[in-house]
Amino acid sequence: MSDTTDFLLGMVIGGVLGFAAGLMVAPESGDETRHKLREQARIVADDFRDGAGEFTVKLKDGAEEVMRRASRHMPSADDLDDKLGSVQRKLEELEEQLDSKP
Repeated sequence: MSDTTDFLLGMVIGGVLGFAAGLMVAPESGDETRHKLREQARIVADDFRDGAGEFTVKLKDGAEEVMRRASRHMPSADDLDDKLGSVQRKLEELEEQLDSKP
């Protein structure tokens, strides 16, 4: 797994464990406990949103890097046209040689 995926998974697991531990030791009333649950849910959602945002940025940066590296190694359209023309000429020469043989 990537570091970002590990981080996001750790955030989710940590949030759930913290949430469960809070429920077990909560000496408050039902209203107070529900309020704390809502607050914890907001915190976990915010953390997840932040982590997802970071993941998206890293994913985009990675994709851009792949495109940059690929573009350095890709031939230009003109080079491809030249090579295609060369292959076509060689095929024509081979056809002529085959046609001229008895």
